[in-house]
Amino acid sequence: MGKKKKPEKYSLSKEKQAQNKSAKPGQNDTPRWHLPFILIITFIAYLPALNAGFVNWDDGDYVGDNILVKDISRVGELLVTPVQGNHHPITMLSLAINYILSGENAWSYHLLNLLFHLANCFLVYRLALQLSRNNAILAFVASLLFGIHPMHVESVAWISERKDVLYSLFFLAGLISYTCYIDTGLRKHFRLVILFCILSLLSKPAAVIFPVALFCIDLLRRRKFSFGLFTEKIPFFIPAIIMGIITVIAQKSAGATEGEPFGLGKNILFGFYGIMMYFVKIILPLKLSAFYPFPPINENLPAVYYVAPLFSLALAVLFFLNMRKNRVAAFGISFYLVNLLLVLQVFSVGSAVMSERYTYLPYIGWFYIGGYLLSQFGKSYPVKAYSVIIPAAFIFSVLTFRQSQKWKNGETLWDSVIKTNPSSRAYSARATLFRKKASALKQEAGLLMQKNQMEEANKKNDEASKNYDQAIAYYSEAVRINKIDHESYNNRANIYMDLNKFDLAHQDYKSALAIKPDYFTTLDNIGAMYARKNQFDSALYYLDRAIKIKPDYKASYSNRGLVLMSLKRYDEAIRDWKKFLEFEPNAADVVNTIGMCLRLQGRYQEALTYIDRAIQMTPHVPQFYLNRSYTHSVLNNKPQALKDALTARQNGVAVDQAYINSLGGQ
Repeated sequence: MGKKKKPEKYSLSKEKQAQNKSAKPGQNDTPRWHLPFILIITFIAYLPALNAGFVNWDDGDYVGDNILVKDISRVGELLVTPVQGNHHPITMLSLAINYILSGENAWSYHLLNLLFHLANCFLVYRLALQLSRNNAILAFVASLLFGIHPMHVESVAWISERKDVLYSLFFLAGLISYTCYIDTGLRKHFRLVILFCILSLLSKPAAVIFPVALFCIDLLRRRKFSFGLFTEKIPFFIPAIIMGIITVIAQKSAGATEGEPFGLGKNILFGFYGIMMYFVKIILPLKLSAFYPFPPINENLPAVYYVAPLFSLALAVLFFLNMRKNRVAAFGISFYLVNLLLVLQVFSVGSAVMSERYTYLPYIGWFYIGGYLLSQFGKSYPVKAYSVIIPAAFIFSVLTFRQSQKWKNGETLWDSVIKTNPSSRAYSARATLFRKKASALKQEAGLLMQKNQMEEANKKNDEASKNYDQAIAYYSEAVRINKIDHESYNNRANIYMDLNKFDLAHQDYKSALAIKPDYFTTLDNIGAMYARKNQFDSALYYLDRAIKIKPDYKASYSNRGLVLMSLKRYDEAIRDWKKFLEFEPNAADVVNTIGMCLRLQGRYQEALTYIDRAIQMTPHVPQFYLNRSYTHSVLNNKPQALKDALTARQNGVAVDQAYINSLGGQ
């Protein structure tokens, strides 16, 4: 056997080493103030995010409505259950830790996001230093721009994008370790690269591009492209391919790859458009938006989409011209393109042609180039470089501060999107909040009416009506912009249901199903509508269809359970309620309802077991006590029945006085 080939190492020529020794202190020394300055100005720029809450865009799936995040005893399920078609167990575990710290108070989530971002600023500084052979100005510029660029706000200020800052943390650590490995040849660094690659993949599947990104560093280090260079990457490609396959399967299951039917020609133009517009936004980060919709399907694309390929061609020419002269530019361009590769919408995923969060890592390539140019500009007098970057940093910091304010809550977020980049998605999301507020106001009005505060109740009802009207208007605008927006038809129908306008609701539900016949949410809602109209056979027909399409859709089990209860098919109802509890085991109202079914069947001791459990889970729901009172009454335990009945009445439940009297009360 021949000798095992040693890892190829990059070494500076004697001439280059001499240049480094004689370099100006301002260029190659690492001033102690660099990192504190970067971290402080970045922290200040993101201060508004620390006061932000959750938004009605994915945050529910990741935290608010995710029972696995809230139940630490189910951490095993949390680590293997995909969210929105993606497996990212480390990210979900970090969110579960946040829930332990602050529950549904958002401060800890935002703080941890920002801390991860600050850590990434440090790693970018370290990476740039290593790649540039200790060029402090280059590292300072790259890290500072990474920290305070407004296009990065979405990745940091949005709780659901925890996966972005977290996978980038391990991604950057892996790049640093890889650079150490090819510079020193030490295997311990290679093993660290494998570890960080896997951790990055487990934080966000986007890390599948990691092995390809390593070639960008090979390019900068002028490593000879050979078969050995490719086989060296096999330990990184294997977990990346495995995660890629898992992700494709999960996304198909979640319906995340359905995309818009534009055709391959337009999709290719979307890719070129993304390459160009992400570059434009790095220089002019104006009119930023949380959502950039695709252009209308049946219309010609704007001229800018046809200009975009020319920009990409120019970029390719610039890359090849610098392959021999200046590998810095070649590295920066390749790093930018490689990390954008999977999100350029050549194969449409989702409903946005571009997203600001996709620039979080790719922009490092351009920041590196910018740092190099400024370091050359200030080669003799570093103050010249600082005189350019510090004012630019101030401007970007102000823009980032203002952009962070938009993520305060769902209202501020979607109002800003509608103002800068109106779309069907934005109007629909904003309408959802109007409806939510209207429902809350109706509940408040009901409580005031119980207290006979009619004037205040009427004010609340009037305000609720205005919010319902706003919601209907915004959903109507959403379907005007996008006539195949089945979700907006469904959601507008839900408002008509709130207002007992069943004919209008039925019309919108049918419109939603005409667009998407297997839309299980609408099938479930139509079933609920028929149930409210006491048309139980029709209700069961639609609910059965919903469950057949989506067997894990808990809302349909709840609605079907109610229908079966109304039909006095208690055993079947109990079976549906128990199925519901598999998805949400802490639903005390469902546990109480099972107890009610058992009581109506005459299975009183079993009923008490469930009702007691419901009260133990949520002790402050008066209806539970009334249910238990009825059960104790039948069992001839009148003292306990009276006690529970009085507890229910004292907490706002209308209890028949004749029933109280029958128990010996007054």
